[in-house]
Amino acid sequence: MNSLLIFVTAFLLAVIFTPLVRRLALTSGHVVQPTQDRWHQNPTPVFGGVGIFFACVLPLIFVLPTDSIVPWAILGGATMVFALGLLDDFLHIKPYSKLIGQIMAASFIVFHQVAFEIPSMPLVGLGLTFLWIVGITNAFNLLDNMDGLSAGTASIVALCLAVAGMMTGNGLVTMLASSVCGASLGFLIFNFYPAKIFMGDSGSLFLGFSLAALAIPGQGEHTTNIFFAMLIPVLVLAVPIFDTTFVALLRFFNGRAISQGGRDHSSHRLVAFGLSERTTVLLFYGMSLFCGMAALLGLQFSMLYPSILAVLIVLILCYFGVFLSGIVSYGQKAEKNGKSSPGFTLNLFLMHKRRLGEIIVDCILISSTFAAAFFIRFDGLPDEYLSAILQALPLLIPLKLVIFFYFGLYRGLWRYVGIQDLLNILKAVTLGSLVSVVLMVMVFRFEGYPRSVFFIDWMLLLIAVSGVRLLVKFLDEYLSTLTEQKGKRILIVGAGDAGEIALRELKANAQLGYIPVGFIDDDSQKWGRSIHGVKILGSRERLDEVVKEHNVQEILIALSAVESTVLEDVVRDCRATGVPIQIRPTKMPWLEPAIAR
Repeated sequence: MNSLLIFVTAFLLAVIFTPLVRRLALTSGHVVQPTQDRWHQNPTPVFGGVGIFFACVLPLIFVLPTDSIVPWAILGGATMVFALGLLDDFLHIKPYSKLIGQIMAASFIVFHQVAFEIPSMPLVGLGLTFLWIVGITNAFNLLDNMDGLSAGTASIVALCLAVAGMMTGNGLVTMLASSVCGASLGFLIFNFYPAKIFMGDSGSLFLGFSLAALAIPGQGEHTTNIFFAMLIPVLVLAVPIFDTTFVALLRFFNGRAISQGGRDHSSHRLVAFGLSERTTVLLFYGMSLFCGMAALLGLQFSMLYPSILAVLIVLILCYFGVFLSGIVSYGQKAEKNGKSSPGFTLNLFLMHKRRLGEIIVDCILISSTFAAAFFIRFDGLPDEYLSAILQALPLLIPLKLVIFFYFGLYRGLWRYVGIQDLLNILKAVTLGSLVSVVLMVMVFRFEGYPRSVFFIDWMLLLIAVSGVRLLVKFLDEYLSTLTEQKGKRILIVGAGDAGEIALRELKANAQLGYIPVGFIDDDSQKWGRSIHGVKILGSRERLDEVVKEHNVQEILIALSAVESTVLEDVVRDCRATGVPIQIRPTKMPWLEPAIAR
């Protein structure tokens, strides 16, 4: 009950403090003006982080136990970082000065026993703690690049950490996370698109540091293994980690400083792709929530599930990053003086060396599914089987890759994967598993390799290899549906094979400049149904009504082989609507202009 009360109090305080801070910022002239390297278009007051800080801290001062040093240490370190961010908002201090301040704040909480505890490797745990805190702190700072993105993500992460605290019996984490969640949500009311106030570095650094520190003591029983010690917090904070890594890599290949501002974040590229700013932010919220749920799944049931999900999430984010890197963000030029910009080195490498990237992904899949098969077989990974896995992989990986090559898995484009490709994957994975069993008998006489492991590995690899390829197709098609479509509104006459092919062509090639609004077909059994999400609106008798109702600007006649008299009737009816027509009869070029106007 205390945690719920803390959440409500922090939320209400943020709702009260944020307008006051906004008014004060406007009065004192602390307003951020639009510039080339900033995303916003209108002058916006800053220092919203002040409201977040006080809304978060004030409820905790009265409820935190005085006999526990850890929550006070986290609060003290977060206050240090808040002061550092506020100083930067006023004076714009150098990046290395901010880094030194963050290390000092991290040292403060580490001194008070807030660190990853890895008994077998204490120095590794200490190093990971510093890297983790500084990295996540700056990740939220970089993530604060679009209205509501950082604050909304922080509220979702804090919510997941609060639930994790309840599940592990860590009441202190629950209280602290509840306060951060309430303060972030209260501020988000004024920060979501279009933003009325920005949080500034004081807010983003405070949120990043607080959440990074809270993720550390929330590990409970999973701190004995270095993989498990990092798995939960990495999943919960996957979105800011992804965006930071993505931006850092692209700026490195661009020869730019990572701390330099710009419109090259993953969110900016999605907007450049065609998504609205609101949709982009909501998409990132969904990603954060999904990753957080995967982490909570591991706490509730078994670490096996989030381990497998983590591998899939990494693969998804890798391909998501490759997809985004091919989009020219706002303010970025693809060419300079007739030559490719060095900023596109990473993208060009990944796109033109596509097969190499696909091979690397399959290597990861082969390795992870083989290890996951042991996990599932023994509900964990016994130490005696670790060496068996490491011995087998150098043989299994090249063997399966050769078989994948033989069945043509690297000849097709993943965004166009079809039934034949899936059948080839089934053949390749099945033959690979059978030959693997023979090889294990010949080399190791099957000693240390349970037979059931290879059957489980076959199922997992089949799902993984097929799933990754289908995922690329899904991402391409799904993101296309979220884009703000621009172009002529076109109505397709004919909901048969020719119409379906025409629709796919229109959807796959946005450069054609058409938005399909519906089908017209005389077959009454098709009315009310849809093809690829585009509805069949009725017969030719409704042509005039449909054209007016859906603001149709052009009509495309797409009919399979029909009699010339029927085609003439269709053309006459379409021409009577008064909008331009195009025709695609069977033996005519694509989108050939209609018969005589």
